[in-house]
Amino acid sequence: MTDMPRLLRGTLPLLAALAVTSGFVLPANAQPRVTDVAAPTRAAQWWLTALNVARAWQSAPGEGKGVTVAVLSTGVDAAHKDLTGSVTTGPDYSGSGRKAGGPFWGGEGTAVASLLAGHGHGKNGAAGITGIAPGARILSVRVTLEYNDPLNSDAAITRKLPDAIAAGIRYAVGHGATVIALPLDPGMLGPAATGDPAAAGGSPAERAAVSYALAHGVVLVAPAGDNGASTGTVNYPAGYPGVIAVGATDRDGQLALFTCKHAYVTLTAPGAGLTVATPDGGYATLASTDMSAALTAGVAVLIRSRFPRLTPAQVAQALENGAARRTGAHPAPGSGYGALDAASALTAASRIAAAATRPAPAHTAPPVARTPPARQASPRPLAKHQASLGDLAGTLLEKVVLAACALIAALGCVLILAAVRRRRAQATRLPLSAQRAGQGGSHARRSRAATVQQAAQQSAARPPTAHRPRQPGISPWGQPRALNAAGTPSVVTPRIVPTGSDGAIGMTGRARRKKTTGKPPWEPATPPAQPLPTLPVPTSRPRIAQHAARPPWEQAPAEFATAPDSVGLATTGPMYIWNPEASTGPQPVIIEWDDNRD
Repeated sequence: MTDMPRLLRGTLPLLAALAVTSGFVLPANAQPRVTDVAAPTRAAQWWLTALNVARAWQSAPGEGKGVTVAVLSTGVDAAHKDLTGSVTTGPDYSGSGRKAGGPFWGGEGTAVASLLAGHGHGKNGAAGITGIAPGARILSVRVTLEYNDPLNSDAAITRKLPDAIAAGIRYAVGHGATVIALPLDPGMLGPAATGDPAAAGGSPAERAAVSYALAHGVVLVAPAGDNGASTGTVNYPAGYPGVIAVGATDRDGQLALFTCKHAYVTLTAPGAGLTVATPDGGYATLASTDMSAALTAGVAVLIRSRFPRLTPAQVAQALENGAARRTGAHPAPGSGYGALDAASALTAASRIAAAATRPAPAHTAPPVARTPPARQASPRPLAKHQASLGDLAGTLLEKVVLAACALIAALGCVLILAAVRRRRAQATRLPLSAQRAGQGGSHARRSRAATVQQAAQQSAARPPTAHRPRQPGISPWGQPRALNAAGTPSVVTPRIVPTGSDGAIGMTGRARRKKTTGKPPWEPATPPAQPLPTLPVPTSRPRIAQHAARPPWEQAPAEFATAPDSVGLATTGPMYIWNPEASTGPQPVIIEWDDNRD
């Protein structure tokens, strides 16, 4: 038998309680010593029964196989017969210089590893320590000092331990660990109950490393602390958010005197009177929240092996939901959600995983007739192309119909607008006689009443003239004529007016329109509002110039016989009558006198 020194944490009442619980008596004036024990059997490991581990193995038959759990502590003895083939040793970040096999190396780390993933030895592993997840792999990373190491009083070393823990967390995440068992706060170690203040309180690097691990889906489990009966200070890394902090209970399920009582405690697990493996190949019995955290980390490994897609928060939720709560009074401070139960935690994890990965309700598909593999090919490209053409034709037809409707609507709007404009024009249109007034001469633009009134005014204003005999060189209208050198009136070229075949005088400069109906092509004139004035009758004929010659038919026979033949007409018979039936020659020219010509 070999001796393993172990300083029990706390005050004298705590030491006495631990002595009773562990079944051994400690000298009052001596350093506490932990007596080694023989290799326990599986039946002697009462915590396995208390945690319902056998039922949990039924839910997770692999017992943690395929999961790597990192043990950040003082080192792990990979040669122990209960741990052989399960440990991978990582770097030493403690900076202490301690070597494997020395008196201050691997004591706490080996104990944690055996409770977490020990596989026992002998036939069917019946002898030795059997951990909660015997199929898991252990990654050992040294980041702290043993409780009894004299280097705990060296502040130059202890103040660097929180950063060493941070480095160990990042190393574990980088090497595939999905569960990390964290150590006690380095500031709580040492011969004094208060520990070294230089290492207390954690560090920014440690806090950042915790966040880094959680972001990468790694579950972090830490002991809540062993100073519940003394200083009761907060322990780190247990106090960081996201870390599962575990308190200790004794064999009766009551809170241990030394366990932390802070509110950050998540749940409790057995932590007093446990048999553990030692670095020299033996076994010992001790008490610490570090052992409670080891058992809880083992259950987290079982959950991870059975439901690897659960997040760290979901794993923590499964542990909390599966914890056995005490009945009766309010839970005592430091008990968290209750006592750890491995089987119930696996059941809760199963429900969480089912809710997270529940597929959408599947619709019952109709039975598909079996066909040769050649007929199960995807639809032909031609059929797909034909379907596309059909869709395109339908789209074009819809566009054509919409365009036609829009065109019809636009045409209807144009017709309505034209009708409105036409009605407005008809409402403001002048009478037809007024519209035609612009087609005639100046007389056509004046009304009949205005023309008659103007003629009456001109006749009334013209002074009456006495009848004077016609004189040579005077036109029938009193206009003087030019006389030639002989004193006779000069010959005036008459204006020729053409006549039709029926003897009608034609219009100059325009063709006569033929009437096609019995009604006039213009609207009847508006009757005058007042009776037309009576035109005055002239009392005398217009004054005729003295030198104007009278027409032949107004001359006396004697004058006519002596008048010169200035127009070349025949002098036989009355020349002012023309009979077309008696003449076969050319039609005579009718002279039209023009007052404006000499």
